[in-house]
Amino acid sequence: MKLEKIKKDSAKKIDSLEMPESIRTPGRTWTRYPEEVIDIEDIEQVEPDVEAEGDVEFFTGEEAFEKAGKKFFDLIKSDENKLNAVHAANINALIYAEVSGEAELHIQYENDGPVLSHLIVDAKDNADLTVTEETESEEFNSSFTEIYVGENASVEYGVVEKPGNFSYSRRKAITQKYGKINWLNGMFTGDLNRTKIETVLKGDNSETEQTGVWYPTREQHHDISLHVRHIGDNTKCDMDSRSVVDHKARSLYEGLQKVEEKAVDTSSFQDQETLMLSDKAESDASPKLMIEDPNVEASHAAAAGTIEKAKQHYLESRGLNNEQAERLVVKGFFEPVMREIEVPRVKNSIREEVERKLDEKRSE
Repeated sequence: MKLEKIKKDSAKKIDSLEMPESIRTPGRTWTRYPEEVIDIEDIEQVEPDVEAEGDVEFFTGEEAFEKAGKKFFDLIKSDENKLNAVHAANINALIYAEVSGEAELHIQYENDGPVLSHLIVDAKDNADLTVTEETESEEFNSSFTEIYVGENASVEYGVVEKPGNFSYSRRKAITQKYGKINWLNGMFTGDLNRTKIETVLKGDNSETEQTGVWYPTREQHHDISLHVRHIGDNTKCDMDSRSVVDHKARSLYEGLQKVEEKAVDTSSFQDQETLMLSDKAESDASPKLMIEDPNVEASHAAAAGTIEKAKQHYLESRGLNNEQAERLVVKGFFEPVMREIEVPRVKNSIREEVERKLDEKRSE
């Protein structure tokens, strides 16, 4: 099947599909999607800027489609929902990467119009890859990432999303024996961001870390889901995410750890914390466990709170004004997660975005 036929078939399905699910509470659906994203006309191709080092081959466009074969839309289905179909019908930046040893891959997409990027990574047995993506777009941005982690392979993935008015991201990996995939997702810009990251720990002794950092302000709405599915024996997962919410912004989090019946000796932990800087900001979290095998070590937790008055008074008693004290608390709040980030390019980008947010507030 040709890429153009997949695009045409997906376009025909758009009207019949539903929007992605989001957290619902009585009387309220938290994430409302704009209708205008469906009508993408005269989309132009985007030529990504790719930096590659080490044992990696990459392909773009039609060649990427041919090389990826059945891996294209295998982990993430094109007809799962309306936005997946929109993405499939309008992809304008497609990359397939094959990794056989130690390698680094950095991909940058930049366009004044929409960017609908799709990255497929095949990390062969014993491969060791660090991969980052960076997108700058003034309009709709969809970013799909499918990663295959071979036996004893290791992948570090990082992205700091810089979309325009609306961003929709899907990322999913599947691991073989002793495989490891670590995700880092940062969100700071854009009016509406919806991101879902999934890992299928299929191979025995495989593991994942999923880290999310986001900081919506003003009228921004950030909605992130982290999911893991334990299938193999002795698999491990650690989800750790932090958000700061200010002004009238909204933060949504959904986490799911699913342990299959045959997955023995599983370790799975989930923690999400939110710092509220305004009484007009909103936050909701839904951490969940689905366990079919009782032989598991697992926990989940979520918390939201404001700056402790005792902490603020202590800082102000040391000569800091209110703005300086808040600035110090915000940086300290992110620090436990920042210490765990092993991709310098992404860590630096997150620090810059946090500084930018704090500077914006100081200039109000």
